[in-house]
Amino acid sequence: MYDTITRLFRECSINNEGISGTLNNTAEPLRMGEQRKPKIVLLFPNPLGELGYSLEIPLSILSVAAPLHDDGYEVILVDERLNDDPEGDLLKAVDGAICFGVSTITGHQLKQAIHFSRMVKERYPEVPIVWGGYHPSLLPEQTASEDYVDAVVKGQGERTFQEIISRLEEGRSFDGVHGVTYRNENGEVVSNPDRLPESVDNFPRAPYELLDIERFFQKNKGRQALQYSSSQGCPQKCTFCVEPKVFGGWSGRGAEKMVNEIEELYRRYKVKHVSFADANFSVDVDRVEKMCHLLLERGIDITWTMTARSDQLVKIDPDMFPLMRVAGCNKVEIGVESGSASILDFVKKNTTTEKAIASNKLLQEAGIQGVYSFMVGFPKELPESKNEIWQTLMLIKNLRRVHPEVMTVTFYVTPYPGTPIYDMARTLDLKMPEKTEDWADWESTSVSTTWITKEEKDLTGRCNNFYFMFAYPNRQIRKRLDQLKWKPILYPLHWMAKLRCKVNYYGLPVEWGLVKMLTRVKKFRRMSSQIDALRGY
Repeated sequence: MYDTITRLFRECSINNEGISGTLNNTAEPLRMGEQRKPKIVLLFPNPLGELGYSLEIPLSILSVAAPLHDDGYEVILVDERLNDDPEGDLLKAVDGAICFGVSTITGHQLKQAIHFSRMVKERYPEVPIVWGGYHPSLLPEQTASEDYVDAVVKGQGERTFQEIISRLEEGRSFDGVHGVTYRNENGEVVSNPDRLPESVDNFPRAPYELLDIERFFQKNKGRQALQYSSSQGCPQKCTFCVEPKVFGGWSGRGAEKMVNEIEELYRRYKVKHVSFADANFSVDVDRVEKMCHLLLERGIDITWTMTARSDQLVKIDPDMFPLMRVAGCNKVEIGVESGSASILDFVKKNTTTEKAIASNKLLQEAGIQGVYSFMVGFPKELPESKNEIWQTLMLIKNLRRVHPEVMTVTFYVTPYPGTPIYDMARTLDLKMPEKTEDWADWESTSVSTTWITKEEKDLTGRCNNFYFMFAYPNRQIRKRLDQLKWKPILYPLHWMAKLRCKVNYYGLPVEWGLVKMLTRVKKFRRMSSQIDALRGY
């Protein structure tokens, strides 16, 4: 691992030309008598299609690239979203590579991962194709049985992928490599034992220089914001979440190492905002507090977004919230999940709606925006599901009433493989995908279950995206309410929404239909704004 201080102040020249101006030349000059190490190509397919959302850094391929880049391999990262000709660029990049790696999650990204893998396999059948990420980790045998995949990395990929590359260099099979599922010479799928996760503190920092960071800024309308992962996993065992299955427990970088790496991003790329892309950033509260002090001491003038649980926030010393705010924290993302106590118990969330309300008040007093995510539409067969959608909507209304600046995001219950909810769903009337490409349509914005009706979806959408927002307007809406040209339109909507919230009646939504007709509100626009909210934008 590089010495952090040396790396922090060294001069790094970044070639932003590469292939089609979107890839960086990662090979370093050879020293006398030194042989260049093989080339490795890693792909991050487009995860969400053309939704118009802000782009996030592909941390999944950055993390597995880190040890190999540190060892001196030529690592080329291809991000489909940044390339004008992703197919042509990828084929050029894979030429001469020792391995082609793909990171993918369940949903739309699978569709693209399959497309590019088939294309590479047809052009370069001799190049091994290795898949990693959440989906292959959850269904390794099914994924490895596909003819466009040679091996699957299960769970934490840094050390496993490093060993895979070593085996390929030596011309050896993957037999005995922990954390790998692969097809052997006879075409049989072999699943090796899982690899025990390491602390993320053991791995080198993510090599952002392998990406064209300026292109990311341009794609995000010039906003100088980056994502950064400081930990893996989560100590909780929520039954809807795949983190325990993929990463097991929680491990995080130490505060000083974390701030060293953030400072490097701040100095090199003039970053103004960092979104912590952790499943649960606030597990170690002392680490968060030390990070705040270090950011202030070093004059790192950024804003940042963190993830947390409401039960964690209510345990924090109240004096720490002003410290977080002064150190740059402007948003906290919290997975509340439901307004139903029965549902929270059912999914083993180990928290309460009262703690969500209390944490919202703490953030409101500190001037920090809360971003709360919820899921609705649990199976009607569950006695716990009675009135869960209504209870969730009432909690959302309460959160907005107390702190109008909050953002609330709603998703539909989606059973992902590897979770207890998935195991439960298999016993109900829900057809599960039988092959990898069928999982491409399996995501919380599109899955149609028998558990939630169209009317319930519409009620959730109009309450969360319209009535609650206009009844308890945030700063932006209030500003428009004060503008003469908007008053004739917005004031009637505001008072009608406020009246509906007072009497809790949301039927006959004439004004909602009118607004949709006049503004042409489309699902993908609402969806993209929710995605951006969860990414700290």
